[in-house]
Amino acid sequence: MKKSLLVFIVVAMTLAANGQSVESPNYGLKSPLTAEIIRVDFNPDATVVWLTIQSDVNNAWFCIDRNTFLVRSDGVKLKLTALKGLPYCPSTHKFKRPGEKASFSLTFPPTGVLPWFSIIEECMGGCLSFRGIVTDPGLNSSLNEAFSLAGSGNEMAAYRIYEQIINETDSLNIGIEGSVYSALIMLDRSMGRNETARQWYNRMMTADTPDLKYYLDNLKRQGVEF
Repeated sequence: MKKSLLVFIVVAMTLAANGQSVESPNYGLKSPLTAEIIRVDFNPDATVVWLTIQSDVNNAWFCIDRNTFLVRSDGVKLKLTALKGLPYCPSTHKFKRPGEKASFSLTFPPTGVLPWFSIIEECMGGCLSFRGIVTDPGLNSSLNEAFSLAGSGNEMAAYRIYEQIINETDSLNIGIEGSVYSALIMLDRSMGRNETARQWYNRMMTADTPDLKYYLDNLKRQGVEF
């Protein structure tokens, strides 16, 4: 564990000096459900997040509140400095039809390469949020593999990857942790292993999981409460 953490820190410091782009990063929770992160650019002069959002109803509209923040892994909030592709509220982008996508970018002060971060829009309702955005290429690759396996019916293979991720990263308190715990809980429940699911739930409760409340609320909406 100490060796892997040291390697992660050295790689992060090297990438921070040169800048880095992260394509299609994973994340823990998001809102709205039709929003996606396409790329994150950690540039020397700014951190830029490129996104899309898709209309899923008739007469849909969207805008971005100026009180939108990049929340670093240490909890420091950096306010949005530039927006492209969508208007600031109260002006709105009106979608012509369901299924239409809008591409936009959010620019924040430079952060260097972060181990993870969140995007939080503070608004009255329907706010944009991505919690626990993953920047590590290896972790993103493992998560993509687990999602693919679970989606193709190979639940146990996915389960083993999620379990390995937790065992390797639990002490780092990364932002995706609650999502990985939730995946293990849901997989155990789907296989009828309720006691093992309870053990993961209890471990998540005591593991300093970032944004724990939001993950508990999400599990509750899926009928999971111990």
